[in-house]
Amino acid sequence: MERARRLENWVQAPHAKYGHPREEHLLPLLVCYGLASRACEEYAELNILAKKASLYLW
Repeated sequence: MERARRLENWVQAPHAKYGHPREEHLLPLLVCYGLASRACEEYAELNILAKKASLYLW
C-alpha cells in the first residue's frame, strides 16, 4: 500500500524534519491512521502564524 509506505518513510518527504523535528510530532497522525486503517475523510490546509498547517478528520 502506497500510503503506508509513505508514512513509514516520512523523513524522505520534502521539509519533513522542518515540520516535524522529532518523530513524536507525527504520533497523532500515525495513531489515527492505524486505528482507522484508511485515509482521512476530510483534509484542510490553513496558515497558523504565517506557517502552513494541515488538518485531518477521520
